Amino acid sequence: MKDQALPKAIEAILDIARWAPSGDNRQPWSFRIKGDRDVEVLIRRSDSNVYEYRHGEPTLISAGALLENIEIAAPAYGLKATWRYAGSADGIDHIAVSFRENDTAFVPELFDEITRRSVDRRLFRMDSLSGKQKTLLSEALNLELQVQWFNRLSDRRRIAALSGLATNIRLTIPETFAIHGSIVDWENRESEHAIPSRALGLDPLTLWLTRWSMAKWSRTKFMNALGAPYFASLQMDFLPGLFSASYFAIRLTRRSSEPDAALVQIIQTGQAIQRFWLTATKLGLVMQPCIALLAFWSYAAAGQKFTSLRKMQGAAGELATGAAAIFGKIDDVVFLGRIGLPRDRSDSRSTRLPLSQLLER
Repeated sequence: MKDQALPKAIEAILDIARWAPSGDNRQPWSFRIKGDRDVEVLIRRSDSNVYEYRHGEPTLISAGALLENIEIAAPAYGLKATWRYAGSADGIDHIAVSFRENDTAFVPELFDEITRRSVDRRLFRMDSLSGKQKTLLSEALNLELQVQWFNRLSDRRRIAALSGLATNIRLTIPETFAIHGSIVDWENRESEHAIPSRALGLDPLTLWLTRWSMAKWSRTKFMNALGAPYFASLQMDFLPGLFSASYFAIRLTRRSSEPDAALVQIIQTGQAIQRFWLTATKLGLVMQPCIALLAFWSYAAAGQKFTSLRKMQGAAGELATGAAAIFGKIDDVVFLGRIGLPRDRSDSRSTRLPLSQLLER
């Protein structure tokens, strides 16, 4: 492709947009400059990642978050952004983004929250969400989506236990070993390409043991035999779940049956979830997605084998039964998370790769 300079306004927009959330901070996107007002976004889904349930739905939701950031940032630079799905080839989804002049340049309400939003895996304050907060969060979603709140202590306890079971599964099965080894940054408080170990929500001793065990699968199996996943899930799931304002489920009221339309619908769902998350940030709230719970529930509900360990496949069946008793059918659940007010400001977070590394020339 002919090398083209990136217009300054679009460069600034993409530089902000790259702060979209993605599973394990993988940032599965890159950009191709197609002209003064056109950018192609390339999204890479992974069939080998066990967390990419329903044919890479988490990545498509992340793609929607990226596109929402683009649409929010564009007016601040005198532009309006629109996008269309341009098909898939060689495992890459192509999204065409076009920019045009906007008669009125303004800074959108959620603009400043894009770089402030992050995942918080620590204990939250237990203050309940107000009716106004819930209303504002609900209004951030589109008409096809509904949010369901689970704020009672009994509900939080049940969901926290299920989330802990999901962690026990993911720390035990061999299919996640290589993934976990590549997503944790053990050296830095902020990481461009991974999750800083200090942001995992584990105490120093458990962190040290986790780092030691993740170096070799034989060590991981040894620690699993000693029950290490149960102790980790206590710190990473059960206690944080109790110390929250609420869990929540975002539901898609009606899924499209046509493949490309269904894909676009999930991307648009990702846009709405990003607005929800940015609104929460503006309200001073923090969130943590429950991706593992949704992933293993999805596999079990579909009767899909995801691991060679029969015992963990059975555990996923137990998880699915428990989740269905709380949330109902999985078909329309597109996002699960917990939310609340932070106890203090975190000194560790995932950052993002520089824009220069995301540009394809």
